[in-house]
Amino acid sequence: MKDTKLFYIGLFIISSSVISLEIISTRISSVIFVHNYAFIILSLAILGLGAGSVFSFFKLMTVDKSYFQHLFNKLLLLFALSIATFICATIVLSITNTFLFFLLLFLPFFFAGILYSQIFRHNADNSFKLYASDLSGAALGSVLPLFLLGKLGATNSLILISILVLLFSIFIKSYYSGKKEPVPYIFFLVAIVVLIINGSREFLGRVPIGNFPEKDFYYVYDNPGIRSYILDSRWSIYGRADLVGYSHQDVVRHLFIDGAAGTQMYRFNGDVKNPGKLLASLLLSHSTSIPFLFLSSEEKDTMLVIGPGGGKEILTGLLSGIKYIVGVEVNPEFVSIVKDQKAFNGGIYTDFSNVNIIIKEGRHFVKQTKDKYDLIVIALPSTEQLQNIDALAMNENYLLTKEAIRDYLRVLTPEGMMIFTLHNRWELLRLIVTVMYVYEESGVSHKDVINHLAIFDDQNTPTIVIKKLPFTKQQISEWAERRKKIPNIFPNLTFLPSEDLDIRDGNHNINDFLLKVSSGNLTLNEFVNNYPFDITPCKDDSPYFYKVSRKLPNEYMWLAFFLLTINIFLISILLVRFKKEVDKGYLKILRKLLTIIAAIGVGFMVLEVSLFQKLILYLGSSTISLSILLSSLLVGMGLGSFLGEKITPNRHFKRLRVISILIVLYGVILFSVAPYVLNNFLSYNQYIRICVVYAMILPLGLLLGVPFPTVIKFLRDNKYEKYVPWMYGISATSSVLGSVISYLISMASGFNLSFYLGLVLYGLVFVVLIKN
Repeated sequence: MKDTKLFYIGLFIISSSVISLEIISTRISSVIFVHNYAFIILSLAILGLGAGSVFSFFKLMTVDKSYFQHLFNKLLLLFALSIATFICATIVLSITNTFLFFLLLFLPFFFAGILYSQIFRHNADNSFKLYASDLSGAALGSVLPLFLLGKLGATNSLILISILVLLFSIFIKSYYSGKKEPVPYIFFLVAIVVLIINGSREFLGRVPIGNFPEKDFYYVYDNPGIRSYILDSRWSIYGRADLVGYSHQDVVRHLFIDGAAGTQMYRFNGDVKNPGKLLASLLLSHSTSIPFLFLSSEEKDTMLVIGPGGGKEILTGLLSGIKYIVGVEVNPEFVSIVKDQKAFNGGIYTDFSNVNIIIKEGRHFVKQTKDKYDLIVIALPSTEQLQNIDALAMNENYLLTKEAIRDYLRVLTPEGMMIFTLHNRWELLRLIVTVMYVYEESGVSHKDVINHLAIFDDQNTPTIVIKKLPFTKQQISEWAERRKKIPNIFPNLTFLPSEDLDIRDGNHNINDFLLKVSSGNLTLNEFVNNYPFDITPCKDDSPYFYKVSRKLPNEYMWLAFFLLTINIFLISILLVRFKKEVDKGYLKILRKLLTIIAAIGVGFMVLEVSLFQKLILYLGSSTISLSILLSSLLVGMGLGSFLGEKITPNRHFKRLRVISILIVLYGVILFSVAPYVLNNFLSYNQYIRICVVYAMILPLGLLLGVPFPTVIKFLRDNKYEKYVPWMYGISATSSVLGSVISYLISMASGFNLSFYLGLVLYGLVFVVLIKN
């Protein structure tokens, strides 16, 4: 086997391992930390790629290719051991300290950065094929965790990855030494078999849940004497689903995703006619259940529950006499656990013919369905867990945007209503404002919108009912009468659209706002603009419903500033070295190459994150969206890199000019045409939609795969390959900066602007080289 082929294989393995590590560590950090800490830690840890590249520039500058061949297996060994050390130490030592976790996670990326930069440096002649191998491995790494997490769990998956890298390290050592040592192969192969047989059982123990206020796992009950214990735990790409029981009772259990977003599962005997007074009382203690007591018989035909989780709303619907119930749950592990717990929950997901549970993203289901529903129920929609890699970790879902409200109204029957339960009154106010703007677009004035609303106040979890048509006087009278029969111990109706009824208990601020808007004493725009917190309606282009402050989050602004400083520092140092070491004739050209590397590093990540967000609604799952996007982009880039050298051979700058302008042109066409094309394919099955998306994104990937290896090849052709590690480091650090920038821009102005910024950065490549 030729040495070059070994490097191709090695780069493929390293890239697939790095991307898999990135995705799986995202899931692990989401269990331990809250979303903002996790995102910052991951961003800084991925800087290890850049740090390793810069380190190799200084410490391995004098290493020639023959010596690096012998150093190769040692670096692979360090990379593998650092992955194993990260996961073993995190679990065995129950590490929840942010700095220790960051340090452990930083090391694998650091060693990977050394490997990347040195492989590209010593094989710069073959930069196009190397980059193709790199991207092909990354494409595999982007889909591998989808299977590994479900089959092996996060812990065993990382151990398996570290063993596979170790095996390749042993192979490299044997290849160069000429000695065949079968014992290590046998040992590690046996270890792999044991891991696969063991499956998702985590023999090292569970990843610890960090004790943060946002982690509901620790705060279900105030009594510190109550002990909680995990009955079942399952990993998936969505996170870790835990079923939790309690020492003082066995009537209510909770399902958590990454230790947060708790959803109840109740002990139920399966008899809807005689469920028991305790169960009825427990259900009615939640404001979501109270509106069911106000429903008329013609409002009980069909119900859609988005995000049923542990089945509380499904159970409420069954006991309330709803004739047909559809539950749409995005997390398959939640559904699987509830089904397996049928002996406890009465088989609410399995034993009732009028209950249909569908595994799908809720908003996508609503966009696809042609059915009509009397009720649409969304209770406590929580989306502040880490989702996936890079800025993809910051994505919100699309359940509470203006477009979502329009979609819900479309599938409601004339007598239909939406029931939303929120986390607090600020969220309730923001949802009311969103609804008012949506109704205004359909010709209903702000002051008339309140005739569609009823509020059931609960200090922690208020519920709002939004009727498709206004309340009639008879309905108002009937609801007011039923309100009187609700015991004081339960949440109750606090707002109805009638001046004659005095039902303003405990919800004065929101009631005052509604009555002032209704009377014309206050305009909605005036109220929204003067409110101290952000209550502007969210759109699909910027679906950050839970962003309280009008300003961008300070922690991410500081992160962006830090990353920008790092990039400026790296670029400045390299510019100084250029000035000292490079012929004046090439100095200006190398400066331009630095600009290009930084621009495509930031630009690529901005494009990737923006496309990911846009695909969620059409593919029906953030997981599928991420996998299809990454695989289509990376496969396309791999092909583009493999074939790119044939474009204007030996004329590197012309190639960069042509490719950069094609990226801009195709990007504009893609972003303009894609929504119309994808909307027309919404009714088709998922496989057809995936093929359509793949076909649309693959050409963009082909183009994006050309610029980076072109820069590396230029450096090699002009005897400046020693700068390849530094250039690779800048590419890595600027990519991390790009992920943060994309998140901030999308929060401020939307993903459309973010995408076009990415295109502008590729346009900058054309402008920089226009005179060359």
